[in-house]
Amino acid sequence: MKLLLVAPRHELRKGEDSPLNAFDASIGGYEMSPSTSIATVAALVPPGIEVVLCNEATQPLPADTDADVIGITANVSQAQRAIEIADSFRAKGKTVVMGGPHVSLLPDMFTDHCDSMMVGELEPIAARFFADMEAGTLQPRYKGHAADMRTSPAPRWDLYPHEQLVSGVVQSSRGCPFTCNFCDVIQYLGNKQRHKDPGQVIDEIQRLYDLGFSSILIADDNFTANRKVARELLAAIAAWNGADGRDFVSFQTQMSINMTKHDDILADCHKAGILTNFVGIETSDPLALEECDKRPNKGFDLISQCEKSVKAGIKIEPAFIVGFDSDTLNSFDMQYRFAMSLPAGSARIGPLVAPIATPLFDDMRKEGRLLEDPTLKSGAPPYYTSNFEPAQMSRAELYVGLRWLISKLYHPDNFLVRLEKIVTLLAPPPWAHLGPRRGRKPRQLATWLASTAIREAIKYDPAFRGVIDEAMAMARHRPEIGAAVSEVIIRYLAITVNLARNRMYDPAWARMDAPPFDIGFTDDRMERLKHWRPMQVPDRIAS
Repeated sequence: MKLLLVAPRHELRKGEDSPLNAFDASIGGYEMSPSTSIATVAALVPPGIEVVLCNEATQPLPADTDADVIGITANVSQAQRAIEIADSFRAKGKTVVMGGPHVSLLPDMFTDHCDSMMVGELEPIAARFFADMEAGTLQPRYKGHAADMRTSPAPRWDLYPHEQLVSGVVQSSRGCPFTCNFCDVIQYLGNKQRHKDPGQVIDEIQRLYDLGFSSILIADDNFTANRKVARELLAAIAAWNGADGRDFVSFQTQMSINMTKHDDILADCHKAGILTNFVGIETSDPLALEECDKRPNKGFDLISQCEKSVKAGIKIEPAFIVGFDSDTLNSFDMQYRFAMSLPAGSARIGPLVAPIATPLFDDMRKEGRLLEDPTLKSGAPPYYTSNFEPAQMSRAELYVGLRWLISKLYHPDNFLVRLEKIVTLLAPPPWAHLGPRRGRKPRQLATWLASTAIREAIKYDPAFRGVIDEAMAMARHRPEIGAAVSEVIIRYLAITVNLARNRMYDPAWARMDAPPFDIGFTDDRMERLKHWRPMQVPDRIAS
């Protein structure tokens, strides 16, 4: 028996990418955020089943595959494409199984498009599931529960098209103890955090190192939520990193900003080589933080805490949201001024969206404010606006404001201001004093991505050449952080090019002092907004 596991493109309409792709900093068919789902499922497949992986972001879908069973994972931005793939394979007589976050949150959406579905986590029932597959007795629906992460096997990255990955990926835990009302992760993974043993994580890191990775993402929902467990793992990573003749590896992860309260955590992260934190800042407005129950961010001077992180050697890449009920048309300028005060090269900027199964979704449903595009079923907006009516602005104004905010923050002049803050504050990596090692050759991908990002940025706007020269000159002032600063520059360029392609970065808009809410221009996206209608949600889904 042969099983093909597919991670679909992040596509909300045929040919239209999810807006989130712009911030993945992927260029030319190479990806920053690979699918741990299909690699982990592959590790659970028993020896009697041949397994093949397809990541559609970097390789064509093998439409004429000889696989007996097609397994498809889907999060919200992959849902429409996943259904399209499922229908095409079923039309050819293939058995199709579907799973993943959005399947778990909204199984009824996929019932008519697959022969069997996996709701929840596979590990606890993998043996029964694959035994049924081999016997040809797959059930219409399987219900998995929260997995003991100590039983989760190392993902099969050796089967994955890893040559096209910018960074390796390790997942050391699932779940998050916080209760942000817009977060769907805790709806399918839960509030109780579950962890792998440090030895498991080190084994996975070593496997990625052996594949040539010198950059690894620890893709936890909140890496330091449990400080005790985090410190144990950090000690193990620090003991591994650079030891026994290995080159050093830089790590990135996701942590709440409240980790900066703890000097011991900051020091442990830096010693282990965790040098970048993707952090949900969301907003500096206390009313909005209270509204969404963003507990880790309350009561902080967010600017000084972000500076403290960078001074400790951990760069930040913050996420910002506009569209809270407390937000007004002035909030875009407020977010701009706040973001410009931070030592952050790039930022993930988006609208507040109510994902299915979240408290925010339920609230918007009860208030009759949920909207949907008739051509979509997932409820995910396909561009930079919300799936519900904001309280103090229209959805068109939200789109215009975000386009202005993104253009302002990604304009080269403003990037250089923030880059100078990074260069001034950033502590060097813990191995900087050891000098360069002459171990493995760097992955060609890293060099290729840098040259491609530079080339594409200059092609888009020749003025970027001067910006790149000035940015690199800043990096040369502090050679001990040169690699880290170069990484910030390349990521910024890649994201800016993707935003420009997505029509969300416009240098003309960046020169405006305020969002042009009264611009009155014709835009196909603005036209589509008019066709969204109230969402009719059955009680069984909303609950």
